[in-house]
Amino acid sequence: MAVGWTGFVPDACKQTQLHIPEKIAPYLWGWPNRFLKRMEQAGTRVVIVGGSGDFSRGFDTTEDIDRLPSGFAGIIWTNRIDRIAPLIKQRTPSSTPYTSINF
Repeated sequence: MAVGWTGFVPDACKQTQLHIPEKIAPYLWGWPNRFLKRMEQAGTRVVIVGGSGDFSRGFDTTEDIDRLPSGFAGIIWTNRIDRIAPLIKQRTPSSTPYTSINF
């Protein structure tokens, strides 16, 4: 995390998928937009998971979604897509890369 401001992405973080707990995400340099852009350029998908990374804890309620940064355009881990998809669809700007997902 100490060199994140330089734009450096370690090889272990390239061409992969990162699951980032919401309690840790704010400490990542450039969170959310610059960090997401840097990971996208490295061929890496970023998934935000609920809490501190407890097993399969997702964004499953309206209150959970309200904790996301405004305009968050990354992937959201949820165990209740039936509840969350309509909320995300109405909150997601049409210019984000994931709006092609059919809800």
